[in-house]
Amino acid sequence: MLISEYIKINTSLLLSDKIDERESQAIVRFLIEDSLQINRIDFSTYQLNKNEIDMLNKGIKRLKNNEPLQYITQKTYFYGLEFEVNSAVLIPRPETEELVHQVLKDFDIKKKQFIHKENQIFLEVGTGSGCISIALAKHLPYCHFVAIDISAKALEVAKKNAKKNDISNIEFIEMDFLNEKLYSNYSQLKNINYLISNPPYIRETEKVDMNKNVLDYEPHLALFVAENNPLIFYKALANFFITKMKTKNGLLYAEINQYLANETKALFESFGITNCIVFDDLQDNPRFIKATQRQMEKRE
Repeated sequence: MLISEYIKINTSLLLSDKIDERESQAIVRFLIEDSLQINRIDFSTYQLNKNEIDMLNKGIKRLKNNEPLQYITQKTYFYGLEFEVNSAVLIPRPETEELVHQVLKDFDIKKKQFIHKENQIFLEVGTGSGCISIALAKHLPYCHFVAIDISAKALEVAKKNAKKNDISNIEFIEMDFLNEKLYSNYSQLKNINYLISNPPYIRETEKVDMNKNVLDYEPHLALFVAENNPLIFYKALANFFITKMKTKNGLLYAEINQYLANETKALFESFGITNCIVFDDLQDNPRFIKATQRQMEKRE
């Protein structure tokens, strides 16, 4: 069977109310290219043998069961870099690329407050696949990064991704950030200049609006929070920002639940963080919050 024939047959099998023909065809093409390591230029003439068809059919079956393509191929792309992903970590989203872009945009070497950039230390809370820290480290090789996660399996993936992308300026730590008593055990958490996080923030009631490929396969530990305490991670971030970060030019960036944007901003302000703003993603949803410590100067 020619690859072109295989694509035509299986494109129709993946069609659904959420996947149109164009997207379905793109998924099948990527599966073939990645599984068989064949250049797309050769698709029109390449004759599939039985073993190759069997291999591809297993992938198609997994796709029909709503398993994400990225978990089948065990790879995805984020901010121009390739990352390994599996069921221990979330699949990086385009919105999170926007967060990275904003940090890099603000981290402009012409800004006076960052004259000694080589001394800047980033702390990422809930690193997962490591995509945020690794993407930032790739562009800021003279900075140091500390990336923590409660999941040992996620950290295994993150370490592989750092090695894959030739990143050596990140220190990975297994830690429960919600347990404030642990902070004193890690000297790496001192002298932090940048605090960044894409923590769990989806409430249980929001599950009804989510796709099965997310609900059935991506780690719930990295997605969901208790209905009665949806801002639990932002409370911990705000507390760390105020009590543990001593630099006057400290900055905090976090991805947030768009439905709780006002509540998240109010929470930060309740900790005395008056200099914070919520900004939108490219879909005009309130997706991120940024805070500075300049207001701390008035206290001292």
